[in-house]
Formats: sequence, structure tokens, C-alpha cells
Amino acid sequence: MNTLQTLLTHGVGFGDASLLVIRAGVGGFFILSGSHKLFNATRRQDLRQTFAADGVTFAPMMYVVPLGELLGGLGVAFGALAIFAAVGLAALNIGAVVLDGFKRVRSMKPLDRADRVDDVLYLPEVLYVLCLLAVLSFGPGAYSIDALVWR
Repeated sequence: MNTLQTLLTHGVGFGDASLLVIRAGVGGFFILSGSHKLFNATRRQDLRQTFAADGVTFAPMMYVVPLGELLGGLGVAFGALAIFAAVGLAALNIGAVVLDGFKRVRSMKPLDRADRVDDVLYLPEVLYVLCLLAVLSFGPGAYSIDALVWR
């Protein structure tokens, strides 16, 4: 296979480095998000209001969701039990899309079915799930705690 064919079919070959960047970015976001919801009164109040607007009355969710974000974010970012952390974060994000995201899409007043799909794909939670799918599909990569422990 020549160089152009290899490039077109296999990419540039930075798979493990790309997984590290994806893990660090997505995991870092969830570390910050979960920490703020746990330890910042303003963000905790925002979460409380979002849950109330979505009809979530189960009080422990005020701590389950941000703790899941924080711990899952640490696992994904550092590649420690990354598959389990990615599954947990994906579940939280899918829940957020179902409970709150679809309401936001309706408020965008999509013009047609294609615009509705575009609006759903525009939701950050959907994009996080797609990034987490890379971790689920390929594992955390060589630059991870999992790789160090399980070599």
C-alpha cells in the first residue's frame, strides 16, 4: 500500500495520543463539572433547579450525579477503570438528554426532521457520549493507568 492509501485508510497513526487527548478533555470537563456541582453553592442550586424543572424529586440525585461526574471524570481522564467510568458517564449523559436535552431541542423550534437531528447532535451531552464511545471501543490507550497496571 502506498503512503496516500495508508493515510486515507488508516489515518495519521496517532491513535494512543488521540485517545489521551479525548480522555483528558472529556474527563477534565466532568471532573470540573462534578466538583462545581458538589462544592459550589451556585452550581448546586442550578442543578437543583434543573432537576425540579425536569420533575426529578429523588433528593439523593443531587449528590449521585455530581459524584458520578467527578469519579467518572477521574477514571476517564487518567485511564483508570476507564471502560467502567466511560459507561457510567455515558449513562449520565443519556439520562440528561432524555430528561432535559429533548426539552432544549423543542425550545430551538426545529424546522423539520433534519433540523431536529442537527439540534440533537448539537447537544453537548450527545457529543460527550460520542467521545466516550471512542474510549469504550478502543480502550483507554497506551497512555493510561489501566495500561500500566494490566501490561
